[in-house]
Amino acid sequence: MKKLIKKTVQGLVLFAFFLLFIFLTSLFPVKENSVINGYYGQIFFDVLLVLVIGASVAELIVAVKKAGFKPAVIPLSILVAITYPLVRFVGKKGFVMLMIAGLTLIFMFYIFDRKLSLKDMFVSLFIFVYPILIFGLAINLIAEYGMIPLLIALSAAMASDVFAFYFGSLIKGPKIFPKISPKKTWAGSLFGILGGALGSLAVYALFEVANFPVNNIFTFTNYFNGKLHLILTFYGCLGAGIAFISEIGDIFASRIKRELGLKDFGTLLKDHGGIIDRIDSIIFAVLVVSAVMMFLV
Repeated sequence: MKKLIKKTVQGLVLFAFFLLFIFLTSLFPVKENSVINGYYGQIFFDVLLVLVIGASVAELIVAVKKAGFKPAVIPLSILVAITYPLVRFVGKKGFVMLMIAGLTLIFMFYIFDRKLSLKDMFVSLFIFVYPILIFGLAINLIAEYGMIPLLIALSAAMASDVFAFYFGSLIKGPKIFPKISPKKTWAGSLFGILGGALGSLAVYALFEVANFPVNNIFTFTNYFNGKLHLILTFYGCLGAGIAFISEIGDIFASRIKRELGLKDFGTLLKDHGGIIDRIDSIIFAVLVVSAVMMFLV
């Protein structure tokens, strides 16, 4: 019980901290014909995002080194440094340039550094895709649509985690993959999907109905012409879909950790593991929302 209370309090503190950064994204509107859309205040959240990218990549590099691999540290560091400016200011073309740069740098280091094995190259490619490229998608979402699509990904994934944890702990029951992720139950998973739907709807309620200040250069209210039944159906279904995929992301990360012989990727957050341990489901959620926005808009 004490552990549950501690995690709840820590979660609420992090949520309040997160809301502050979201509020800052609504400050100082950008003038027309600027190279960026939205608000200059977005930079506060963007800086936080860049720090998370750097910390995540650093954690993965340390983790795979412990497992005996030799990731291409210099190329990965360069890619972390260029991800934000390329994608934020060049857009989709910048994202393609990032992909080309990543593949080129990692292949070149594999060719010229005879100490790197084929496995080392694939480990470096894995870190490039997960999380660098996917964070690039998150930056592109912000650049093109503001914060609301990204907030759906974040809220649905986090709500899914919370519901799965609490209801899974309360109901218990059969495990899904006991050898990979021994704490995940079918009950927790089903409630996690419900949590994802509610988390997504909470974004609509808070940022489109209550108009909590946010960088909202795109809203689904405008997209669906204010038709409430379409808006609610879209938000609920998208949240449930995000939850389902993010749970797969959670299990995927657990499998990787098992293969590497690790309990957590990092220790920065102490009992909560590292940064990447907290955002593994969010990474997959960003993939889902990016795909939806690509086909929707």
